[in-house]
This record gives sequence, C-alpha cells and structure tokens, in this order.
Amino acid sequence: MKIIVHRGTHQIGGCSTEIATKTSRIVIDFGSELDGNQSLDVDSVTKGISDCKAVLFTHYHGDHIGLLESINSDIPLFIGELSLDILKLQNARQKIYAEEVIDRIKPYITGKEMIFGDITVTPYMVDHSAFDSHMFLIEAEGKKILHTGDFRAHGFRGKGLLPTLKKYVGEVDVIICEGTTIGRGTIKSLAESELLCKAKTIFDENKYVFIVCASTNVDRIAAFCSAVPRGKYCICDGYQRSILDVVREKSGKYSSLYAFPKILTYSSRLDEKMKNRGFCMFIRPGNYLSDKLLEQYKDMAPLVVYSMWHGYLEQNDSLAKKLSEYRIEELHTSGHADMGIIENVIKAVKPKVVVPIHTNNPERFSFSAHVKVLEDEEEMQI
Repeated sequence: MKIIVHRGTHQIGGCSTEIATKTSRIVIDFGSELDGNQSLDVDSVTKGISDCKAVLFTHYHGDHIGLLESINSDIPLFIGELSLDILKLQNARQKIYAEEVIDRIKPYITGKEMIFGDITVTPYMVDHSAFDSHMFLIEAEGKKILHTGDFRAHGFRGKGLLPTLKKYVGEVDVIICEGTTIGRGTIKSLAESELLCKAKTIFDENKYVFIVCASTNVDRIAAFCSAVPRGKYCICDGYQRSILDVVREKSGKYSSLYAFPKILTYSSRLDEKMKNRGFCMFIRPGNYLSDKLLEQYKDMAPLVVYSMWHGYLEQNDSLAKKLSEYRIEELHTSGHADMGIIENVIKAVKPKVVVPIHTNNPERFSFSAHVKVLEDEEEMQI
C-alpha cells in the first residue's frame, strides 16, 4: 500500500491525500488553497482516464472540498450525511459549485464501512468547527491507516475523541495527522464551554449585540444561543435558520444544545420588541439585512462580537473598516487541536509512522519518534 500527499505536507489548507493498493486508489479531500489557488492536477483523477474508486471529503470547508469541480465526472464523491445537507444549503445561496456536481455527491454514515475495491474505509465523527466532520480508518493489504482530517477536543463533542479511537480504531500502522496549530506555542485552546460562559457575561452587560461568525460553525452558534439571557431576543436571518433547522432535525434529538429553542427568524414585526428588550443577532457584514440593522442601531452603541479567526480581518479591509465603526469584542477559539491533544491522539493509536499534513511546521511533530515528513507528491510505501 502507498500514500501520496498531493498537497498539504508543508501548508495549511488545500490538502489532498491518495491511498492506493496494487488494484485500487482513493483520494481524501481535494481542497482549494487558502490564498484562493484553484488548481490541483492529479493523473487519472482530474485528467486522463479515471483510475480512482472514490474521492471522500472529511468536511465541507473550502480548503478540503473547494476543487471538487475539477474531479473527473465519473469518479464517485462522498461526504457526511449532514455535511451534504449543509453543503446543499450553502451552495443554493452562494452558487459556489455547479449544481450537477453537488448532485453527484453521496452521503456516508458515521461508523459504517465503505468498500472500494480492496480498500475498506470507515468514517468516524470528530469535533471541528465544521459540523459533521470525520476522520477515516482505512484498511487494506493487512495495514491500517488513520486519516484524522481536521479535529479538536475542546468543542462540545470533543470528549468522544479518545474513547472513539480506543474502542473503534485501535493501533494503526500510519496516522496521517493534521497539525494546524503546531508552531503556535503550547497555550491550551479556550473550550467552547468556556467561551459560552464568557458570552453570557457579555450578553448580560450589553443590550444590543451583533455576532459575526461563520454560518456553518454550528457549535459556536449553539454556544451563543445558549448564552442569550432570558428576556432578550436571539435572532438570525432565513439562511442561517435553514442551516440550524437541518441540524436540529438530525441532531436535536441527541442533544438539547442543537435544538435551538430560543432562536427566531428576523422579521420587521420584531423591530419594536428587539429595541425594547434587547437582542443578540447573528449577522454577515456585506449582507443587505445585516448592514441595514447595523446602521439602524449605530447610534445606540451596539456591541459587535467577532467570533472568527482574526486573520480574516487582516485580509479583508472592507470588513475591518466596517466593523471599526462599532465597539468590537473578539471572542473565538480554534477549530483545530492544540499540541497536547495531537500528542494524545498519536499515543492512543500507537502508529509505526506519523505523517504530518495541514501544517506549516511538520518538523515540529518531533514530540513523536516516528515522524515521516513527506514532500508534496512524494510516494511512501507501507
């Protein structure tokens, strides 16, 4: 069996990994780079006669799925069941991908084996800022590979990470492990539960709060919804509500956190009540409704809670300029595991080889004695 990381050995985002036997090939993720690069050519995957059993996506973020349109049209595509629902809603609004390409994607089910020739793949759900993210256990030719995808342990579902590895994965020959935060120091990430507590204080102290966060960061939205005090409105627009509705339908029965009982869809009929009682509202600056309400409350000293990676503000001058006109408080935590959790994951599966991906600092995986730092397109036999 061989592993080829087509891209992602020395960068964050834009990753794509191939795993192949003598008779079968699969590819995991096919993302666009964070700088917007929209190309990645792989023989018999994006060009030439197809020789690939499937492309599987760990989750719906663009740096993992963004180049799906370039994949040959006869190659099957797979993503998590709820991820596919969210992706379809996102695409219907933003027109990111051609509709016929989205229609090709089939859902996989957590914990259910998929067979591609002589390769068996089992997806397991992981905690990440994209809801319904997965890692993959790949088995073939008597070998086991764990591809972690993007993961963390400080979200609401993070406590299941190590038990899942111990119960369902066990020891592996190779772990292909993301390392986004490697090189950022040893500071422990703020837990989503801690963020929720901080949000409660902020919401109690400010009558009018606008929240800027990713519409598909479901755990963050759940935290903020839970933090809205009794008597104050929790508001979103129709698009945001459509995403929360599909999450509630499939996950609300397992946790009240994802039932979103407090949230209301904005209507002008709520204007007077929102003004009198106060509110927390999820917005997307640049959207007509969001900009209208920001302007409407500008003279009432609203607080803008910015809950995304700070780097987006540095990259987006218009967003930074717009938000600079308001009081801003940044309240965010990473969607990725810190170094301590990565170490624990590696210890849990006891790999013979650790292959770092999705990191600018693969050499800093030196806390494991079995690290193999690959170059993009380098072939590794196991």
